[in-house]
Amino acid sequence: MFALNLGLALNLMVLFFAFFFRRNNTLPNRVLALLLLDTAISFLGNASITGGFFSRFPYLFFLSWCTSCFFGPLVFSYTCLFAGSRLNLRHPVWIGAFLIAGFGLCFPLQYLSLPVAERPAFALSLLLDPLPWQMTVINVLTMLLIWISLFAATGKIIRYRKRLVTTLSSLEKSRLTFITRFVGLIYLLTLATTVLYLVLPQHLVEYLYLPCLITLIYIYILVYTFREHSIFTTQSYQQFLEDTLPASEEMQADTSIAVQLPEPELHQLALRIGAYLDETQAFTNPDLSISMLARGMRCPVDKISAAINKEMKQNFFDLINEKRVEKSKTLLVTKIQQMKIEAIAYEAGFNSRASFYRAFKKCTSMTPSEYLSKNSNASVFGDINL
Repeated sequence: MFALNLGLALNLMVLFFAFFFRRNNTLPNRVLALLLLDTAISFLGNASITGGFFSRFPYLFFLSWCTSCFFGPLVFSYTCLFAGSRLNLRHPVWIGAFLIAGFGLCFPLQYLSLPVAERPAFALSLLLDPLPWQMTVINVLTMLLIWISLFAATGKIIRYRKRLVTTLSSLEKSRLTFITRFVGLIYLLTLATTVLYLVLPQHLVEYLYLPCLITLIYIYILVYTFREHSIFTTQSYQQFLEDTLPASEEMQADTSIAVQLPEPELHQLALRIGAYLDETQAFTNPDLSISMLARGMRCPVDKISAAINKEMKQNFFDLINEKRVEKSKTLLVTKIQQMKIEAIAYEAGFNSRASFYRAFKKCTSMTPSEYLSKNSNASVFGDINL
């Protein structure tokens, strides 16, 4: 058991350094590296017990129990980054992990309070059932947190998949498949671990069966990660964000503040918004935000948001993309023989071909090609620059 835990820990440490310190690195790679490091620390703690080195390195073991609770939140954060969301350490799963880690600090305090003569017996108790009650509590809380993190990650994937409702590049498809399988494998690992804890002695699960399971699953994850190019470079991750996040929704949510305005005022403001966008073509700016629109119209953001949400019955993102699609429809019919599809998308305000296709399909229930075939008067459709 000592060789198994030590060997797995050293392999994971090597992978941590390879992922975390690689050149041209990105945040998803570093989160994956921290996931590997968190697991490596757990197995180094196991190795200190099974190898009889606890008395020399007791705090390595205690560190492993304080950090094991971060496994679930790291999986959730990795999933969020693959779904284009920002890293949020104030999410409930992270708050739960910090609380569990705080509770884990009582473990070394108990050890330090023991007389020196009793400490070898304490070390021996870590190899036999029943394990100290603190280990059992931390195990139960950590497993619950992992399940909660997986459910939250699944919700992220479902919303991400719904958002990508139209044309995807092969790279986008492979990464969506990867993160789905990644979370699926963690589900399998967590389910198997839960069952093992219920039917087998806890110390055997900790020091033998769990390392074996993780070895097999990590090998598969890493092979699939490299095979499907799911390790990002700075450039590929930036392009990934541009292609997978809806245009102009990517860096901000439509965080409207509840405001009460008379219906006539809302109606007039909605007319002003539509007229302003049509007149200035502000929506062709791919970085347009609701605050920029409010500044341009010299009107408070909360009033702009209220008029869009309550009177126009849509959010800011949908309104802007609707305007962009209307402009692109005109460009498709009039300029498709002079402009490539990417140029039309950019001129209309989209920041990538993929976001253009998604918005176009959402607004018209057709792809640009289907729209052209129904509306274009071009005599030679084969000349179209799709």
